[in-house]
Amino acid sequence: MNRTLDATAALLGLKPRAFRTRLRELGILTQNGELATKHRDQGYLYVDTRSRWNANINTFSYYAVVMVKEPGVKWLSTQLGIALKPVTKDAAA
Repeated sequence: MNRTLDATAALLGLKPRAFRTRLRELGILTQNGELATKHRDQGYLYVDTRSRWNANINTFSYYAVVMVKEPGVKWLSTQLGIALKPVTKDAAA
């Protein structure tokens, strides 16, 4: 399951803003909030390009969203020094 950075922050028990700040400190995100190039294509994080219709300029505007893959959650918890709680099937339902 792929998650946004905000959903991953909630899973790790952090506030989204504090989570992004720590990712910038580790060099995973750039100062602009984009995924650093050295962390692309490693199987943990990726950039999802999205678009929306902008009526002011009468065309689409494109933007990128950093997404976390399932192995990336464990990798990020290790990078941040956070212990993940095991999820049981009953708790997930």
